[in-house]
Amino acid sequence: MDLNLFAVPEMLSLIYEEMDVDTIEERFVNLVAEIFSFDRVGLLFVKHRRGILQGKLCKGFAPGSISSLEIPIDATSLLTRPLLTGYPFCGTNAESDPFTQALGLTNFAVIPIINSKRVACWDIKQCGEQQCPAYGKKWVRCWLLPETECCTALSLDRQKKKCEQCPVFMRHDSRATEGVMVVDNSLSGQPIENDTVILLSIIAHAAGMAINHSKAFTNVVQESIRDELTGLHNRRYFNERLVDELERAKRYGTQFSLLFADIDHFKAVNDTFGHQVGDAVLASLGRLFNRHLRHSDVVSRYGGEEFAMLLLDTTKEKAVTIAEHLRVSIAEETVAHADAPIQVTVSFGVATYNEDGHSLEGLLGKADKALYCAKAQGRNRVCDA
Repeated sequence: MDLNLFAVPEMLSLIYEEMDVDTIEERFVNLVAEIFSFDRVGLLFVKHRRGILQGKLCKGFAPGSISSLEIPIDATSLLTRPLLTGYPFCGTNAESDPFTQALGLTNFAVIPIINSKRVACWDIKQCGEQQCPAYGKKWVRCWLLPETECCTALSLDRQKKKCEQCPVFMRHDSRATEGVMVVDNSLSGQPIENDTVILLSIIAHAAGMAINHSKAFTNVVQESIRDELTGLHNRRYFNERLVDELERAKRYGTQFSLLFADIDHFKAVNDTFGHQVGDAVLASLGRLFNRHLRHSDVVSRYGGEEFAMLLLDTTKEKAVTIAEHLRVSIAEETVAHADAPIQVTVSFGVATYNEDGHSLEGLLGKADKALYCAKAQGRNRVCDA
């Protein structure tokens, strides 16, 4: 245990220094398996909308045995019980649970990964035992510390039974938990000590907070580069990517094309049906562009009713074909309305790097001019520079 204690600060720093969720989770699994020398380690996460615990990562388990797991969240399952209680579970018999039985777990522990700040036991219970090691410590629950007033001289089983009557323990909230970590020594038969479970619970709480912070950071980044209404990238992000792709094209001789798109007579839609319907039209187009364009393409809401698309490694001929396909698809699309379905059309302008310009201003100008030509020629059409 002493070796583990010395390794914990470095372990936590390796987790906290990352902002990518997948990297945090992968490091967490690898470090736990390495430092504590478990036979197997698995990581499962809550999918709140589906009400399940979904397997994700593992070390030592057979490929697919963890990632294929989808377990309904309820107190009867040994793997999901810690989600509801917040209390780690130690098991030595898998026969009563089909999921632990399928994994061959006979000597294991399930540790909850908490993602939100814990409320202190002494605060909720209004405890006056100031000599208790847990008193005044907001980061810990009484059952994580030995020699507390609540659990003095109790075995783990008796401590658990006492905790189950505690108002803190009874606060079931699976949304306060990211998921669970399964640690297993069923193959070697090495015992999993109570102190190890306690230490893992503290580490898992820190990992859960790191995951939560990473998700919050990702959301902030996404909000800064996304248009709230359509879910597409915003104009600033599009221009930044355009500069990057321009430099890449100059350096490596690659090719890309720009599409500018503008909704025909959009002002009439707002004036006739109202801005709420106009917003629905914009959102519908955002979804359509995402469906029909590649994941590698950059699609943005460039202005009020204007969109811009950066098509990577795309010739002008191919870009015109894509724009024509989008134009037809939009013309066939309808937006529901109480009086009658609403249909709109869109005009497109196309410009291609090298053929139509070598600079940022030149390409944007050519694409904008092509869009103006499409408007001038009657709208609902595609023109290239």
